[in-house]
Amino acid sequence: MKPFEEQFTAWVDGELTDAELAEFEKRLAEHPEAVEEKDAALQIGKLLRGHPTAPRLGNPDFFNHQLMRRIAAETARPVEKKHAFFWSIPGFAWAGAFCLIISLVLFKTTIPDRATVEKKSNYFVQIVESWPTNSNVSASTVYSDENDVTVLWLDGLDYIPATNDLK
Repeated sequence: MKPFEEQFTAWVDGELTDAELAEFEKRLAEHPEAVEEKDAALQIGKLLRGHPTAPRLGNPDFFNHQLMRRIAAETARPVEKKHAFFWSIPGFAWAGAFCLIISLVLFKTTIPDRATVEKKSNYFVQIVESWPTNSNVSASTVYSDENDVTVLWLDGLDYIPATNDLK
């Protein structure tokens, strides 16, 4: 069985069979406004058949543009949620924290700590024996842990001549 709207359209167009028409008219008693709607639909159909062509538009592109703008303005569009997490303030905070962690890891792994640096230098000097040619001169060595340096101390030497070539 067809719904009422389909039967109504077929009734207006005169396409119902005798059995369908009798059944529809029984149901029509429930809808008294349907007779007025049929008269209005027949009138509209008559007007449309009397004027088969629409008047020619002077500027159809402008009309289409205006019509599409009005449709777009009246149509509710769903608001699209933009995923701007990375470029928002929390995103910058996360990026900064990540960079800080990476820089700390690189710092700890590439730059040695003072405690891990060897106390001894790469160069090793040891004075085993000294023989001063002048008997008034005595030679001794002094080592400083604080500065990690060994000094040869010459006692009794007046001066070292500037012309003396030290090698």
